[in-house]
Amino acid sequence: MSSQSLPVQAHGLDIDRTLKQAMRLHEKGRHEQAEKRYVKILDADPDHSGALHLMGVLAHQTGRNTDALKLIRRSLELDPQFADAYFNLALIHEAEKQMEEAEAAYYQSLNIDPKNAKAALNLGNLLFRDNRFEEALRCYDIVLAIQPANAFAHKNRSRTLRALKDKEASLEAIERAIELRPDDAILQFEYGDALRDARQYEKAVLHYEESLRLKPDDISTLCNLGSVLKNVDRQEESKKVLERAIELDPNCSEARVNLANLAHDLKNFQEAVDWIEEALEIRPDYPEAYCTLGQVFGAEAMNDEALAAFQKAIEIAPKFAEAYVNLGSILQTIGQPENALKAYEIGLNLKPEMDMGYWNLALALLSVGRLEEGWSLFGYGFTSKQRKPYRPFPGLLWEGEDVSDKTLFIWREQGIGDDLRFSTVFHDLYKKAGHLIIETDERLVPLYQRTWPNATVRKETFTSTGLGNMDQPDFDVTAPAGMAASFVRRSLSDFPTSTLPLAVNSETQKRCSDWLNSLGPGPKIGFAWRSKLMTKTRAIYHTAIDDWSDLLSTPGVTFINLQYDNVDKELQDLNEKHGITVHQMPDLDLYNDLDGAAALTSVVDFVISSPTSVAEMSGSLGIPTFGYIMSRHPMSLGTDHMPWFPETRLYPLVDIRNQQQMIETVTHDVRAYLDILKD
Repeated sequence: MSSQSLPVQAHGLDIDRTLKQAMRLHEKGRHEQAEKRYVKILDADPDHSGALHLMGVLAHQTGRNTDALKLIRRSLELDPQFADAYFNLALIHEAEKQMEEAEAAYYQSLNIDPKNAKAALNLGNLLFRDNRFEEALRCYDIVLAIQPANAFAHKNRSRTLRALKDKEASLEAIERAIELRPDDAILQFEYGDALRDARQYEKAVLHYEESLRLKPDDISTLCNLGSVLKNVDRQEESKKVLERAIELDPNCSEARVNLANLAHDLKNFQEAVDWIEEALEIRPDYPEAYCTLGQVFGAEAMNDEALAAFQKAIEIAPKFAEAYVNLGSILQTIGQPENALKAYEIGLNLKPEMDMGYWNLALALLSVGRLEEGWSLFGYGFTSKQRKPYRPFPGLLWEGEDVSDKTLFIWREQGIGDDLRFSTVFHDLYKKAGHLIIETDERLVPLYQRTWPNATVRKETFTSTGLGNMDQPDFDVTAPAGMAASFVRRSLSDFPTSTLPLAVNSETQKRCSDWLNSLGPGPKIGFAWRSKLMTKTRAIYHTAIDDWSDLLSTPGVTFINLQYDNVDKELQDLNEKHGITVHQMPDLDLYNDLDGAAALTSVVDFVISSPTSVAEMSGSLGIPTFGYIMSRHPMSLGTDHMPWFPETRLYPLVDIRNQQQMIETVTHDVRAYLDILKD
């Protein structure tokens, strides 16, 4: 609180003395007595800019912002160079949510007094809240040029650098703040947040715990600590910390949503819904609660309900970027990638630093056939932790350049199905590279080595220069298989019109062929109907074997099991209920012996499969395949077929409700194909 030098006397009143008395009373919070003295001064001198200013400050502090604005504006009319008056005018505008006016007033204060650190700090905070991070950063730098030891300016600078995705500089800034004030709970809390955003979860836990030591039972810290403990697989501790927050504050909706997220991760979906319902009873307009509810519904394949939940979150908070990304994910799941694109673009415009959003956007772009754009974002699969294993090789990544005189190292990403699909480009890479190294699942090594005899094919090691767990690299450049495919299959015209099949073991192939012949004459159809790992979401795209009883009863046809887990009970039940036999090759482990599985698949007439590695195996062997799959699957690349496998027919599924129609269509088409084989 300050004023300017004033005349000592006016109308018999000692203005200087009265003003000092008023300011002392004001500072002690004795507002009524202070105001009486300001009024006396203004009665004696209505144009007293200092008293007008301080009366305005007092009016603001007592909730009379309309009066406060009038008083301070009058003060500034009398003294346009009054920096403190502009500062307090800005505070009142902020309180009234008049942010443009507040910004202008802060800038006026700084123009008059460039060393007004308070104005620079507040202006930086205002700009930060408006997502104008570069401008906010400049303001905090002004503060620190004036006050290098201002710990809270370092803290706010750290938060801004995090928003600008400069995590290293952000951590340096908050570390400096901690050096200045190591026993400040707020700074320890902020350090925990910075470490959490940098995914240094173990260290984040330590600083949240230190914040709680300094400020025991702080609700915000308990909520954030509970959330981070979940990320370091300390679920029981996470639950206890969050329940402690609710014990201290029974109306803490944030802790309940964090508990719902914990239950969701543990697949305790009903418990998650119960926590969300409690949170919404306390805070009916809580967008994060609706967003988590949408995720739970999505995991339960309740897509209509998930859509409604995400839309409700957006209705409450139109700038809730994560809700748009989650909405897009459900839209893509139900075969609406065009609408998903719109949702992702809105979310990423609101919050450009979401790796998950870019990964989902990449998939949607591929789904609608915008290959160039989709492939360019495909790397976000790793930064978002959705594609595995994470094997960074800084400075060694292949980006599609000429490798005719180099050793190119390609490594498996995701599961067997993805690996088989992307292996279709190894034929190209085999020709392009001076030497090709392939690391893959140990079960695929013999199949790949036989197919590319001059390549080095070895079981995956999971080593990485970025992880510091490998010796001198034996290659020049490297890429995960999907990224390599993105350079070789940049457009649909880059896909071959026929399959170059994997090379199976000829002796095993003959043994499989002899066994099939022993089953009698007629076509032999390979069959797989579900995934090994089933969830409610995955069940949309898979079936029960009993659903296929009509097709499996087709006369003159022998069905061969290609399902790679234990299906004895399902096949026994099928036989007892319908009198149908689906044959299993003896002494062949379809899961562990992929070389044998490939040999068996190569000698059937064609394959019917759900979206599993069975369909990818038959496709990579060039075997005609009838595959059912999610509608508008990203790897169909905007087409109605699977460009990777020219011999594969696709039957899209949107949800569980159109499974029967799909089964009937496949049954009709298979029988038509059998008629063609007869001819």
